Amino acid sequence: MNRLIKRFDSSKDEDLRLCMHRGIAYQRDMGAAPIAYDDAYHDHYQKLEGSSVAASLNAGRCAMLARHAPAESSVLDIGAGCGTFVRAARSWGFQAKGFDIIPKTVAHLKSIGAFADNPDGFDVVTFWDSLEHIEEPEMVLKRVNRGCVVLAAIPIFEDLTRIRESKHYKPGEHLYYFTRKGFVDWMALYGFRLLEESAHETDAGRDSIGAFAFRRDLPDYHDHIAAYSEMHSTRFYGSSATELHLQTVAGVVRDLKPCSILDWGCGRSDLVAHFWADGARRIERYDPAIPAFKQAPAVRFDLVLCCDVLEHIPMASVDRVLDEVREKGPRAVFTISTKLARAKLPDGRNAHVTLLTRDEWKRWVADYYGAVRELPSQFEHELILLAGPK
Repeated sequence: MNRLIKRFDSSKDEDLRLCMHRGIAYQRDMGAAPIAYDDAYHDHYQKLEGSSVAASLNAGRCAMLARHAPAESSVLDIGAGCGTFVRAARSWGFQAKGFDIIPKTVAHLKSIGAFADNPDGFDVVTFWDSLEHIEEPEMVLKRVNRGCVVLAAIPIFEDLTRIRESKHYKPGEHLYYFTRKGFVDWMALYGFRLLEESAHETDAGRDSIGAFAFRRDLPDYHDHIAAYSEMHSTRFYGSSATELHLQTVAGVVRDLKPCSILDWGCGRSDLVAHFWADGARRIERYDPAIPAFKQAPAVRFDLVLCCDVLEHIPMASVDRVLDEVREKGPRAVFTISTKLARAKLPDGRNAHVTLLTRDEWKRWVADYYGAVRELPSQFEHELILLAGPK
């Protein structure tokens, strides 16, 4: 199950779950009635290879490839089927290889020196009718290099509630279903920027298949840290935590009586200084975007504050931050905004790059800490969580 899709609010629909506000649906039980990707699967698609539809498809796919990559670029086709596209791309002058789990396909690709199993190092990675088949597509997407072009063809649904009416509803084979926006937005979570949408699949006679070109060049975690470093160096930013959260955090400190507190992602805030207790309590600040606080303390703390941080982190990196925060102590206070910010990043994007619902955030934090309690907030858009044992 994709780790980001599983974070979204969803509703049960028989064998599916529908993330309606995200334009994504998925098979509830990923292991139910799995299709056999065996030699018979290979032979089925090989029978279609000489058809006019197949010829038109590969011409359209190679033309799309040529629009986004220079001749002789290296290409890896994930889910190569019977190897048709690999051979077609080679005939167009590309250094194409393929990957599949079908034994006959693997043997064929190896026989012509065209098998590869790692996207790292390729200029282009293609997913022609394959991403929706992969139970954990992130395992492949995260290995795609920065700057790499990705081409994909995938079924597109206008109405997720009518998936079963489609020829593309294939339990045990198609594990994910997307609207057009749902697919583009989901790819963006992994850093893929849309370059083009092509109609070549439908022009070749296929029903409701979208073709997309992406480049992996959207800002990642390190880019965001660099952006906040620039913001902190050019203006006084990130100092409002004391004003906004002192009363709430003070109540937690009175109840838990921690001997040590870390403010993780402190910005310019002096919030934690209010709990110094005349030196009786150990307090520290950490923020990777501020030189004075960028060295993470090696010790653990009784309580970690993480105020107005998670919504500033790209969604694909939220697990990284939750891992780091939990590593620093058994209890944490999180304050999270669920609406757009007034502040803009240097590139013009809104500073709140990850907007989730209150329930989505609560489930995610609870997966790390077990017990999570929502605390009162003076703002409707703000979620305050006390995570960890009572």
